[in-house]
Amino acid sequence: MKKGIIAALLAVSLLAGCGTGGQTNNDGPEGNGAAETGSELVELAYWRPQAGEEEDNAYVQRVEAFNKAYEGKIKLNMEVITRGNSFAYEDKINAAVASNTLPDVVALDGPNVANYAASEIIIPLDEYFTEEDMNDFVPSIVQQGSYQGKFYAPGLIESSVVLFYNKKIMDKYGITPPDKIENAWTWDQWYDVMKQTAKDGVFGTNMINDKGEWMTYAFEQFWISNGTDIVNPEGTEAEGWVNSGQGIEAASFLQKLANEKLFNIDPKPTEFEEGKAATKLGGPWNIPGFKNYPDLEWGITYFPKKAGGTQTAPSGSWAVGVSANSKHPKEAAEAVKWLTNKDSSVVLAKSISMPANRKSAYESLPEYDELPLRVIKEQVTTVSRARPVTPAYPVLTQKFAEALTDIMMGAEVKKSLDSVAATYDDEYKRNFAE
Repeated sequence: MKKGIIAALLAVSLLAGCGTGGQTNNDGPEGNGAAETGSELVELAYWRPQAGEEEDNAYVQRVEAFNKAYEGKIKLNMEVITRGNSFAYEDKINAAVASNTLPDVVALDGPNVANYAASEIIIPLDEYFTEEDMNDFVPSIVQQGSYQGKFYAPGLIESSVVLFYNKKIMDKYGITPPDKIENAWTWDQWYDVMKQTAKDGVFGTNMINDKGEWMTYAFEQFWISNGTDIVNPEGTEAEGWVNSGQGIEAASFLQKLANEKLFNIDPKPTEFEEGKAATKLGGPWNIPGFKNYPDLEWGITYFPKKAGGTQTAPSGSWAVGVSANSKHPKEAAEAVKWLTNKDSSVVLAKSISMPANRKSAYESLPEYDELPLRVIKEQVTTVSRARPVTPAYPVLTQKFAEALTDIMMGAEVKKSLDSVAATYDDEYKRNFAE
């Protein structure tokens, strides 16, 4: 289905995604891998965008371990592509797609899996993963990595969004946040907490990370909790979903919070850390920075849900797949399996304070058995939902983020959501409908 390839190029240029990367080990080929002449050794090229030092080092460690384990058989050459605030990684992927010179193993942001799969940029990996493997992945990893019944790309790590809270502020008002998932705050209960605490220069919550991908990543869950989604389960249409009655209700709730100034639409990045917000919608990536604020006493509770609705939470991060250009798909699949196995999951989780992609990994992460991290583990292993699996995701997320930002700033809810539905449906029909 090559007609989707243009949309795939759009995907990687529109989505900056959640950061992940790798350290260079680029003494091998930059192309799509080749066996050494006269030798059984297969060399594989693996591209990843640059990340932070600890994450980069974790991948260096895992690649070195892979090469030692497969010494004389397979050598994985990992190349870092410096990213910064530009689209250098995406640009390199685009060029390689156009020239059919992708590496054997390629990192991609989770919501792009369907786009890459529909465009035949990556290949299905079902034959390489056992039933035991698939059952060991947390459910959202399988959801994110699958397209039209086939499994293409396991996530390298998981993610989540929780509700952080300032313990001092909660104590001041006699508020006890839930510590059991069945007692998670409803929207109305969270609203009451915000109303009670939003005074004296303090906002009730901090929930705007950025006005791009975050808007879809975090706030789609309000649609899901209210019994709908921003597209249908097949990912083929948004009309009647993003702009359904439940969708309008979800968006109206968020608009109410904005209208009542319970959160800052343009917050300072450290608003919560400085005690200027009683709660915060954020992720595990925020936790390491809390140590820089010794006066901050923080806790974690669950992502708020609609009363009587579904308990859910955001999930998803970068994944890894085998490119259609690889001359050694079996060996490349071995590398993908290694990079996403239990040991790799544990190493990554410990290095970057992100939840593991496998249930078995938590056996080696006892810190997730106790509060506050237990909340993250519970969400990831039981209720988390990946973003919509659709090859037209780039258009969906861009339009949804723009509309929701406008809604929070006072735009008409139904009109804004109707525009998202119309734009998405047109894009899907034009580029992906059979």
